[in-house]
Amino acid sequence: MTQTQHITSSELNDVSQAAESAMDAACSYLLDHIGSDGNPGARHCHYYRVPWALALTGHRQAAGNVLSWVERNALDDNGDLRPGAPRTGFERNWASYPLANLANGAWHLERYDTAMRLAKRLAEYQHPDTGGAFAAHPDHRSDGRQDLFPTAQLGMTGLTTGHLDLAHGAFKWMQSVYDAQPDLPARLYSATDGHRLITDVDGEALAWQTVTDFTKPRQAFYNPGIAAAFLGRYHMATGNPDALDLARNYLDLTVAGTDAQFDHTDSVQVCKFAWGASILYEITGEQQYLGHAVQMARWFMDAQNEDGSWDNSPFLMAREGVHAPSVRIEMTAEFAQHLTTILTALSSHPRET
Repeated sequence: MTQTQHITSSELNDVSQAAESAMDAACSYLLDHIGSDGNPGARHCHYYRVPWALALTGHRQAAGNVLSWVERNALDDNGDLRPGAPRTGFERNWASYPLANLANGAWHLERYDTAMRLAKRLAEYQHPDTGGAFAAHPDHRSDGRQDLFPTAQLGMTGLTTGHLDLAHGAFKWMQSVYDAQPDLPARLYSATDGHRLITDVDGEALAWQTVTDFTKPRQAFYNPGIAAAFLGRYHMATGNPDALDLARNYLDLTVAGTDAQFDHTDSVQVCKFAWGASILYEITGEQQYLGHAVQMARWFMDAQNEDGSWDNSPFLMAREGVHAPSVRIEMTAEFAQHLTTILTALSSHPRET
């Protein structure tokens, strides 16, 4: 990873203003796709982060409109995604992830009934002993695989909604997964099969889901960033020093990895590095994390399309075979949200803790 230089106050101000403009352009893109009935303009459940992103960026009316559409069209009475289009793509992989994002959006909009219904349902997606998030929906759960980034998001949703049992379980799982790693810092194995780390990877799809090789391009580079984001917030909520140490360890994997992670013309999978780095800067005030946050602000701006949107990784597009506008809505909502985290971090010091 390229080392960042000292950031002057003038540079920090310029980056903050430019990042805010990029965030505003992203919101305009999202708002332009929302129908009068709240339809977010995306197929399947690619809209799962839109209410959260719009709420964080100050567009509460639009966010509430979208969430109401989701409540009417995508959620059942038990706080789960309905079978069919809403659940497509999330039946056997990362099944809890859209629910956890929707719960955060509902909470920020003070729709506590929806948020709590979703959080209660999320408890059924967490292994009761290990704390990991099951990969598959209960209706399709043929094995006990648990994955890193859905576990981190489930844990963050537990913090947001006051379900600390979810967060405690996620922390326990992420600590055990890191302790079991055999090939750090080159490879991060990010899934368990029941109680054991999955290291015997067979097939391209399974490899993508279960191991990140930081010596190669085109990997699931988002894993350390979301791990550090959850662990940093968990440290804030609990004061647990081990969580902060673990957040640093996970984020260091990106720092030590190939510069190919940051080639947005090929891959945008490193996006969540911004999330983790910004939160660690909020906590520590250390210049290394400020440098990473500024680097990622510039990365988002460089990767942004003229219309304010972002695309998914070019190397993934053909393989995904999904409708491009839906993908752009999904990516744009996430990246706008990451920019809010960066902007908050850049304004956070000095602060008292």
